[in-house]
Amino acid sequence: MRATIVIPTYWGRPSTEMVRPEDAVYDHPTELDSTGTLEQALHSITVLDSKDFNVVVLACATSPDIAEKVEEKVKGIAGTFRGYFPVAVVSHGFESRLKDRVGEAAGGELAELGPEMLSLTGYSNIRNMCLVAAELARSEVAVLFDDDQVYEDKHYLDKVFENIGREIDGKFLGTIAGYYIRADETIYPQPCTEHDWWMAEWPKIDAMRDAFKIIEEEPRLKPTPWVFGGNMVIHRDIFRRIAFDPNVRRGEDIDFLTNCKFFEIDFLLDNQLAIKHLQPASSGPAWKGFREDLYRFVYAREKLRRQVPGACPRLVTVEDLDPYPGRLMRDDLEELIYRTCVLTGLNYMHSSDSSETYEVGFIETMRNIFYARYDAPPDHDPFQWYLEFRERWEQLMGFLATDDYMSKELLGAM
Repeated sequence: MRATIVIPTYWGRPSTEMVRPEDAVYDHPTELDSTGTLEQALHSITVLDSKDFNVVVLACATSPDIAEKVEEKVKGIAGTFRGYFPVAVVSHGFESRLKDRVGEAAGGELAELGPEMLSLTGYSNIRNMCLVAAELARSEVAVLFDDDQVYEDKHYLDKVFENIGREIDGKFLGTIAGYYIRADETIYPQPCTEHDWWMAEWPKIDAMRDAFKIIEEEPRLKPTPWVFGGNMVIHRDIFRRIAFDPNVRRGEDIDFLTNCKFFEIDFLLDNQLAIKHLQPASSGPAWKGFREDLYRFVYAREKLRRQVPGACPRLVTVEDLDPYPGRLMRDDLEELIYRTCVLTGLNYMHSSDSSETYEVGFIETMRNIFYARYDAPPDHDPFQWYLEFRERWEQLMGFLATDDYMSKELLGAM
């Protein structure tokens, strides 16, 4: 069995340039004139005992006008590790050539729609390209990893191979979730304190802390309602059938878990499969991060509400996703958002800083109330849309599994 470790790395403009409104938005893209965290992530791979793997780095630029410089930068970093393991870089140029190949060679509807499904912009699209990279690398297993993480357990891949692809209680195990160890050596997000009073009505942290308790429980493998995008393992029998939903702006990892559940595929948490997460501090304003959350949970809830009996092997309930993310997908979601926005707005007003930043913060926070009611609800049926997208995805992966044109380019780069 062979695995491909796939690492998306996000790069933005140099520190001397202003971010532009049209730039893709990611949590913490690396500035082009800095070193970033990719090198330490790649270096940590050298600790792994197993050698049954290759590495693909996805070089994701926030804007097309810096894509070539991002590709050059990432290839320079990744190239220094070729003496340790096979590694290739998938860039926006590769993306373009792959789209051309599918458009020219696939034929039928796929020739027209396939290229639309291949993109290195947006979290969900990039995760889908992780799965495409594993397919083109001709590996049975995709191991998703992020550039702000490090391996510390030299037996990590041995533990993956121990379980992925085997039968447990008569069911094929094709999806495994690992967990994060934080920089402070804990596994739980920090609880809210009296200084975070403005987040008192948003139960996300409490729900996550409750959900993460299963990490410390036995048995080693058990069903989980959550998964981390940077520590998930997917067998090709699954990633050829199930895709990430491109309409999901954030939380694409748990949405993927839900999509799997529609088809009777359960992620099992392996409480021995840990990765150190060295997430940089977020510099974004509170209102902006919360806006991404509200769009995420409104969409996820609507996808569950639109399920049709018989359309999939399983109807997924919100209780199946408790305590997290289920707590944030119930009927009181808009009320929770409203209360949190009011408190966040008061926090901006309470600040002694009267600069434009705080005026903007208050206004944008109030807009979040409007967006939750009138813009975040999708204008389409997200459940049906995903089912149709998934069918096209399966066709696309079927083509890529049998066409060696781009596979040879990727493997040759290693």
